[in-house]
Amino acid sequence: MVKSASSAVIFVGTMFIIMGSICAVAGYKLAVHTSRFMSEAVSVEGVIVNITTERYESPTGEARTRKIVSVDYEIDGVKYENTVNYHRSSMRIGDAITLYHLPDTPWTVKGESEKSNFAGGIGMVGVGLFFIICGICFLNSVRRKTALKRYLKQHGTQIYAQVIAVEIDRTISVSAGTGSKRDRGFNPLSFLKCAVMDPNTNEPKAVYNSWSINNNHLHPYIGKQVKVYLHPQDNTKYYVDLEELLGV
Repeated sequence: MVKSASSAVIFVGTMFIIMGSICAVAGYKLAVHTSRFMSEAVSVEGVIVNITTERYESPTGEARTRKIVSVDYEIDGVKYENTVNYHRSSMRIGDAITLYHLPDTPWTVKGESEKSNFAGGIGMVGVGLFFIICGICFLNSVRRKTALKRYLKQHGTQIYAQVIAVEIDRTISVSAGTGSKRDRGFNPLSFLKCAVMDPNTNEPKAVYNSWSINNNHLHPYIGKQVKVYLHPQDNTKYYVDLEELLGV
Protein backbone atom coordinates (compact mmCIF):
# COMPACT_ATOMS: atom_id res chain seq x y z
CA MET A 1 0.00 0.00 0.00
CA VAL A 2 1.33 3.44 -0.93
CA LYS A 3 0.85 6.10 1.68
CA SER A 4 0.59 9.80 0.91
CA ALA A 5 3.01 12.41 2.14
CA SER A 6 0.09 13.98 4.03
CA SER A 7 -0.09 10.87 6.22
CA ALA A 8 3.58 11.32 7.11
CA VAL A 9 3.05 15.02 7.89
CA ILE A 10 0.03 14.21 10.08
CA PHE A 11 2.07 11.58 11.94
CA VAL A 12 5.04 13.93 12.44
CA GLY A 13 2.77 16.80 13.50
CA THR A 14 0.93 14.61 15.99
CA MET A 15 4.21 13.30 17.43
CA PHE A 16 5.50 16.88 17.80
CA ILE A 17 2.37 17.85 19.72
CA ILE A 18 2.59 14.77 21.98
CA MET A 19 6.32 15.21 22.69
CA GLY A 20 5.89 18.95 23.17
CA SER A 21 3.02 18.42 25.61
CA ILE A 22 5.04 15.91 27.63
CA CYS A 23 8.05 18.25 27.72
CA ALA A 24 5.94 21.28 28.67
CA VAL A 25 4.09 19.43 31.44
CA ALA A 26 7.33 17.96 32.84
CA GLY A 27 8.99 21.38 32.74
CA TYR A 28 6.02 23.03 34.44
CA LYS A 29 6.04 20.43 37.23
CA LEU A 30 9.81 20.82 37.69
CA ALA A 31 9.54 24.62 37.87
CA VAL A 32 6.62 24.51 40.32
CA HIS A 33 8.31 21.88 42.52
CA THR A 34 11.59 23.82 42.57
CA SER A 35 9.88 27.12 43.28
CA ARG A 36 7.90 25.58 46.13
CA PHE A 37 11.00 23.92 47.58
CA MET A 38 13.14 27.07 47.46
CA SER A 39 10.38 29.18 49.04
CA GLU A 40 10.23 26.83 52.05
CA ALA A 41 13.87 25.68 52.22
CA VAL A 42 16.38 26.66 54.89
CA SER A 43 20.05 27.08 53.99
CA VAL A 44 22.90 25.56 55.97
CA GLU A 45 26.65 25.50 55.41
CA GLY A 46 28.26 22.13 54.87
CA VAL A 47 31.74 20.83 54.12
CA ILE A 48 32.78 18.58 51.24
CA VAL A 49 34.29 15.42 52.73
CA ASN A 50 34.66 13.25 49.62
CA ILE A 51 34.34 13.33 45.83
CA THR A 52 34.07 10.00 44.01
CA THR A 53 33.48 8.97 40.40
CA GLU A 54 30.58 6.70 39.51
CA ARG A 55 30.21 4.85 36.23
CA TYR A 56 26.77 4.37 34.71
CA GLU A 57 25.12 3.51 31.42
CA SER A 58 23.10 6.13 29.56
CA PRO A 59 19.64 5.32 28.09
CA THR A 60 21.37 4.94 24.70
CA GLY A 61 23.77 2.33 26.09
CA GLU A 62 26.85 4.57 26.24
CA ALA A 63 29.22 4.28 29.23
CA ARG A 64 29.43 7.55 31.17
CA THR A 65 30.76 8.85 34.49
CA ARG A 66 29.51 11.32 37.08
CA LYS A 67 30.87 12.80 40.28
CA ILE A 68 29.32 12.02 43.65
CA VAL A 69 29.93 14.78 46.21
CA SER A 70 29.64 13.75 49.89
CA VAL A 71 29.07 16.50 52.47
CA ASP A 72 28.92 16.88 56.25
CA TYR A 73 26.67 19.46 57.89
CA GLU A 74 25.17 20.18 61.30
CA ILE A 75 21.62 21.28 62.17
CA ASP A 76 20.52 22.01 65.75
CA GLY A 77 23.56 20.15 67.13
CA VAL A 78 22.89 17.03 65.05
CA LYS A 79 25.54 16.07 62.48
CA TYR A 80 24.52 14.63 59.13
CA GLU A 81 26.37 13.14 56.17
CA ASN A 82 24.78 13.14 52.74
CA THR A 83 25.42 13.58 49.00
CA VAL A 84 24.42 16.49 46.79
CA ASN A 85 23.10 16.42 43.27
CA TYR A 86 25.66 18.58 41.49
CA HIS A 87 29.39 18.96 40.95
CA ARG A 88 31.71 21.71 39.72
CA SER A 89 35.30 21.22 38.58
CA SER A 90 36.43 23.81 41.14
CA MET A 91 35.13 21.77 44.07
CA ARG A 92 37.74 20.39 46.47
CA ILE A 93 37.57 18.27 49.61
CA GLY A 94 37.35 20.59 52.61
CA ASP A 95 35.53 23.37 50.72
CA ALA A 96 32.48 24.96 52.31
CA ILE A 97 29.24 24.47 50.42
CA THR A 98 25.74 25.95 50.79
CA LEU A 99 23.02 23.36 51.19
CA TYR A 100 19.22 23.61 51.31
CA HIS A 101 16.72 21.50 53.22
CA LEU A 102 13.11 21.63 54.30
CA PRO A 103 12.63 22.34 58.01
CA ASP A 104 11.00 18.97 58.70
CA THR A 105 13.50 16.88 56.69
CA PRO A 106 17.01 18.04 57.66
CA TRP A 107 18.50 14.67 56.62
CA THR A 108 17.70 15.42 52.96
CA VAL A 109 19.64 18.27 51.37
CA LYS A 110 20.03 19.74 47.92
CA GLY A 111 22.78 21.87 46.45
CA GLU A 112 23.02 25.13 44.54
CA SER A 113 21.91 23.40 41.34
CA GLU A 114 18.38 23.36 42.71
CA LYS A 115 18.17 27.07 41.88
CA SER A 116 18.94 26.36 38.23
CA ASN A 117 16.24 23.70 38.07
CA PHE A 118 13.61 26.43 37.98
CA ALA A 119 15.21 27.99 34.92
CA GLY A 120 15.57 24.51 33.43
CA GLY A 121 11.88 23.84 33.97
CA ILE A 122 10.92 27.11 32.31
CA GLY A 123 13.24 26.22 29.43
CA MET A 124 11.52 22.83 29.06
CA VAL A 125 8.16 24.58 28.93
CA GLY A 126 9.49 26.84 26.16
CA VAL A 127 10.85 23.90 24.18
CA GLY A 128 7.60 22.01 24.65
CA LEU A 129 5.53 24.96 23.41
CA PHE A 130 7.84 25.27 20.39
CA PHE A 131 7.24 21.61 19.50
CA ILE A 132 3.49 22.04 19.98
CA ILE A 133 3.44 25.08 17.69
CA CYS A 134 5.48 23.20 15.06
CA GLY A 135 3.07 20.27 15.28
CA ILE A 136 0.06 22.56 14.88
CA CYS A 137 1.73 24.16 11.86
CA PHE A 138 2.29 20.73 10.30
CA LEU A 139 -1.34 19.74 10.83
CA ASN A 140 -2.55 23.13 9.60
CA SER A 141 -0.53 22.73 6.39
CA VAL A 142 -2.30 19.42 5.75
CA ARG A 143 -5.65 21.09 6.43
CA ARG A 144 -4.87 23.85 3.92
CA LYS A 145 -3.70 21.34 1.30
CA THR A 146 -6.83 19.26 1.84
CA ALA A 147 -9.00 22.34 1.37
CA LEU A 148 -7.06 23.28 -1.79
CA LYS A 149 -7.41 19.73 -3.11
CA ARG A 150 -11.17 19.84 -2.56
CA TYR A 151 -11.44 23.23 -4.27
CA LEU A 152 -9.32 22.18 -7.26
CA LYS A 153 -11.28 18.97 -7.83
CA GLN A 154 -14.50 20.99 -7.85
CA HIS A 155 -13.43 24.13 -9.71
CA GLY A 156 -10.03 23.44 -11.26
CA THR A 157 -9.15 22.73 -14.88
CA GLN A 158 -8.58 19.01 -15.39
CA ILE A 159 -5.72 17.87 -17.60
CA TYR A 160 -3.78 14.65 -18.01
CA ALA A 161 -0.05 14.29 -17.37
CA GLN A 162 2.32 11.36 -17.73
CA VAL A 163 4.38 9.98 -14.86
CA ILE A 164 7.94 10.31 -16.19
CA ALA A 165 10.02 9.58 -13.08
CA VAL A 166 10.04 8.63 -9.40
CA GLU A 167 12.75 10.47 -7.49
CA ILE A 168 13.86 10.44 -3.86
CA ASP A 169 13.50 13.75 -2.06
CA ARG A 170 17.01 14.13 -0.63
CA THR A 171 16.23 17.48 0.99
CA ILE A 172 14.58 15.60 3.90
CA SER A 173 16.40 12.90 5.84
CA VAL A 174 15.84 11.11 9.14
CA SER A 175 18.73 9.87 11.28
CA ALA A 176 18.68 7.37 14.13
CA GLY A 177 21.02 6.81 17.07
CA THR A 178 23.37 9.18 18.85
CA GLY A 179 27.07 9.90 18.87
CA SER A 180 29.23 7.31 17.15
CA LYS A 181 26.18 5.07 16.69
CA ARG A 182 24.32 7.69 14.67
CA ASP A 183 23.53 6.42 11.18
CA ARG A 184 23.69 8.40 7.95
CA GLY A 185 19.91 8.65 7.82
CA PHE A 186 17.36 7.77 5.19
CA ASN A 187 15.03 9.78 2.97
CA PRO A 188 11.40 9.08 3.90
CA LEU A 189 9.80 10.92 0.96
CA SER A 190 9.88 10.50 -2.78
CA PHE A 191 7.98 12.31 -5.48
CA LEU A 192 6.37 11.37 -8.74
CA LYS A 193 7.41 13.71 -11.53
CA CYS A 194 4.50 14.11 -13.91
CA ALA A 195 4.65 16.03 -17.18
CA VAL A 196 2.47 17.21 -20.01
CA MET A 197 4.40 16.09 -23.09
CA ASP A 198 4.86 18.20 -26.21
CA PRO A 199 3.48 16.05 -29.06
CA ASN A 200 5.99 17.52 -31.54
CA THR A 201 9.20 17.05 -29.52
CA ASN A 202 8.00 14.46 -27.00
CA GLU A 203 9.66 16.63 -24.34
CA PRO A 204 8.00 17.82 -21.12
CA LYS A 205 6.43 21.26 -21.51
CA ALA A 206 4.91 21.39 -18.02
CA VAL A 207 6.02 19.41 -14.97
CA TYR A 208 3.97 18.66 -11.85
CA ASN A 209 5.32 16.91 -8.75
CA SER A 210 3.47 14.98 -6.10
CA TRP A 211 5.12 13.75 -2.91
CA SER A 212 4.56 10.34 -1.34
CA ILE A 213 6.12 8.03 1.23
CA ASN A 214 9.35 6.64 -0.24
CA ASN A 215 8.24 3.34 -1.76
CA ASN A 216 9.65 1.12 -4.50
CA HIS A 217 6.11 0.20 -5.57
CA LEU A 218 5.79 3.61 -7.24
CA HIS A 219 8.14 2.74 -10.11
CA PRO A 220 5.62 0.60 -12.06
CA TYR A 221 3.49 3.73 -12.52
CA ILE A 222 6.12 5.40 -14.72
CA GLY A 223 4.52 5.99 -18.11
CA LYS A 224 0.97 6.00 -16.72
CA GLN A 225 -1.45 8.90 -17.21
CA VAL A 226 -2.63 10.80 -14.16
CA LYS A 227 -5.21 13.54 -13.68
CA VAL A 228 -3.94 16.98 -12.70
CA TYR A 229 -6.27 19.75 -11.54
CA LEU A 230 -5.04 23.31 -12.17
CA HIS A 231 -6.17 26.40 -10.26
CA PRO A 232 -8.37 28.62 -12.49
CA GLN A 233 -6.24 31.73 -11.82
CA ASP A 234 -2.85 30.31 -10.78
CA ASN A 235 -1.27 27.36 -12.59
CA THR A 236 1.43 27.08 -9.90
CA LYS A 237 -1.31 25.70 -7.65
CA TYR A 238 -2.33 22.22 -8.70
CA TYR A 239 -3.30 18.80 -7.45
CA VAL A 240 -1.97 15.56 -8.89
CA ASP A 241 -4.65 12.90 -8.33
CA LEU A 242 -2.43 10.05 -7.13
CA GLU A 243 -5.33 8.57 -5.20
CA GLU A 244 -7.11 7.63 -8.40
CA LEU A 245 -3.89 6.49 -10.07
CA LEU A 246 -2.78 4.31 -7.17
CA GLY A 247 -6.23 3.20 -6.16
CA VAL A 248 -5.96 4.37 -2.55
